[in-house]
Amino acid sequence: MVIAGEPQTRPAAFPQRPGTLDGLLGTALSELEQREDAFTLRVQAPAGAHGLPVLFFIPGGGFTTGSGECRWYDSPDLVRTGGFVLVTVNYRLGVTGHFGSLGDPSESTKPLRDLRAALAWVRENISAFGGDPGKVTLAGDSAGAWYAYALSTDPSVRGLAAQTLLISMPRLAPLPVEVWLSHRAAVLEALGSGLETAPVPALLDAQEAARAGLRPFPFLAAESGLVPGDLVRYAASVRRIHTRALLILTTAEESAAFLRNQPRDQFSDAGVDGFIERTFQDPALAAEMLVVPGEEADAYLRMVRAATLAQFRTPALEIAAHSPVPAQVVRFDHRSKLDGAYAAHCFPLAFIFDGTDRWADSPMMVNASEVETARVTASMRELICRFLHCGVAESSRYDAGAPRSLFIDADGVRWEPVREAEVKVLR
Repeated sequence: MVIAGEPQTRPAAFPQRPGTLDGLLGTALSELEQREDAFTLRVQAPAGAHGLPVLFFIPGGGFTTGSGECRWYDSPDLVRTGGFVLVTVNYRLGVTGHFGSLGDPSESTKPLRDLRAALAWVRENISAFGGDPGKVTLAGDSAGAWYAYALSTDPSVRGLAAQTLLISMPRLAPLPVEVWLSHRAAVLEALGSGLETAPVPALLDAQEAARAGLRPFPFLAAESGLVPGDLVRYAASVRRIHTRALLILTTAEESAAFLRNQPRDQFSDAGVDGFIERTFQDPALAAEMLVVPGEEADAYLRMVRAATLAQFRTPALEIAAHSPVPAQVVRFDHRSKLDGAYAAHCFPLAFIFDGTDRWADSPMMVNASEVETARVTASMRELICRFLHCGVAESSRYDAGAPRSLFIDADGVRWEPVREAEVKVLR
């Protein structure tokens, strides 16, 4: 934590293993020291800052990796040109963040409690860095967006944030208590000892050994008073939002990040059609949404788009359609040159933060055009900074009766009708 007049702590991350998306993002997280007490946040502000908006950003990482201290978020140019204060934060991860010695589901909410404490610290201290505690935007990417949404609908956090920014938030329900208990039991079996006495490397080994036999994203908060079971029923949960504006961004091919490591020829149209039948209330309508005029999409790309529609795009639209506060929906369409990546999950981050230097070694930035990168970066930063300073303009507000979305790619920005607005997933 950086506090005015005191030396900075050494950048660190909570204990973690290499992430499943390292082949897309790169290995910058491995540069950080790992500590069990990495309760830190980082504040970046322009010189002479006073009364500026604050972006409180929660990094993602599948609930098992990530750090607000990573160089990916080192953004002096962004805060200087954008005129705001940037706060990036750490929180506990994986087994150490979601299980404890008692076997009580409340132990799974340690990351949320970490983040709530960090928000309270910002409320009390950010003015010393030139930030306005009344103009905090609670933001996150991926798992970080999941936490940002959970906090934005948690009444106990009311007053700590004024706006919410969700980037690539996945459709993930809190774990039913019995499922959470079974995941904890699997970790204990792999560990062969108690959680409280095991060294961190052994805990991480057990985490990875247990993960193979569990559902995707097994280390997640369990249903509790802090994380209601209806969180994923967005039409209901968004009614509890206590911030006053909402910006929701997804990418055109989010799920490429998770599917691109599988052999492309293993995907089949029959498999995609089966997924669509199992997932959507109206399979024919959903299948129609996967078609891009003038493009021949193979089974891999169809699967990427079908999974993206189910896990990312429809949650964004459902939240926006039922939000009691002004909401804007954006889709990021700019494509990576990395084979099979397209407009993948996490790709927008390199165009928000100071990407030219900090993300240059990221595989998803391979062969990136300098001209296109500059153009997309300008569009993304204008979008984010306008939201931080002004919220959602009435002309940009999502209207469920005539839904429109902003689209961003290398050609600029454009407004288009939302074709997917009527698509619903099966409950």
